Amino acid sequence: MPVPQVSTSSNKYPRKWWWLVGGVLFLVFALLQMPAAWVVKKYAPDSTYIQHVSGNLGHGSMIWQVPLTDTPLIGSASWTWQPWHLLLGKIGAEVEVSTGQTHLDGQIKVGRDSWQVNDMSGKIAPETLAGVVKWQLPNAPIQVNKVSLQRQSSTGGNTDAGTSENNSNAGFTQADGQLTWVGGEMGYPSGGNTFYLTLPPLRAQLSAEKKSNKNLLHVNLLNNQDKRLGDLFLDGDNMLDVSLTQRLLENMPEYKGQAPQDTPVVSVRQPLLSGLSGSGAQ
Repeated sequence: MPVPQVSTSSNKYPRKWWWLVGGVLFLVFALLQMPAAWVVKKYAPDSTYIQHVSGNLGHGSMIWQVPLTDTPLIGSASWTWQPWHLLLGKIGAEVEVSTGQTHLDGQIKVGRDSWQVNDMSGKIAPETLAGVVKWQLPNAPIQVNKVSLQRQSSTGGNTDAGTSENNSNAGFTQADGQLTWVGGEMGYPSGGNTFYLTLPPLRAQLSAEKKSNKNLLHVNLLNNQDKRLGDLFLDGDNMLDVSLTQRLLENMPEYKGQAPQDTPVVSVRQPLLSGLSGSGAQ
């Protein structure tokens, strides 16, 4: 009786695949162990925002500094890399950011021409807000509840049509989540005077909207009865449009205007984080 022959050619391909998978896993784990300080020194050697880095790409931490006002805002951040996002062409990590009593945690994903923030939650402390704007603010934190954002960067184009199409894709393409604030007294400097406004408890609902061929981040300001207090719009060029309604301005003792409560009575356009110590109404 003849002995059956077992073909070995079919076993070569699975063996090659295992070698390939093993090689990829080795490269990923080797990448995860790269010192984070070396990567920052190589790719961002002149950064003034990063003060100290420790750990590796897989898990590490850093001290950061942002010179927003006369006193820099200083805090810390830590991350845990999620390498499976590489399958989608992105770098993803679970991050925690802290400064003083402010603490936020969520996910960050960075692609070639976009970045995302997913499920960011925590609180922004009053002293952090005071370091960003020179206003008298309520002594209450802003609660951040599952905020998700996706921002697309404009990419280069060789033709006018291509440039127009790429610019139309720039800006905030997705947004969700909300911010809540219990409110309180706020002092708003403008034109050499300080105007006081008693902010009611409010909620800021985030969404993405397209207006005039621009992808905007829309922050809808509402009170406890879901009545409109105002709107903030941020575009891809970091220009901020602020619109406040009669309903909100009625909480300012010096304000004597008369209009239906949903009517926008204050409109301001300015760069984000610029000129926050005072602005004029239009």
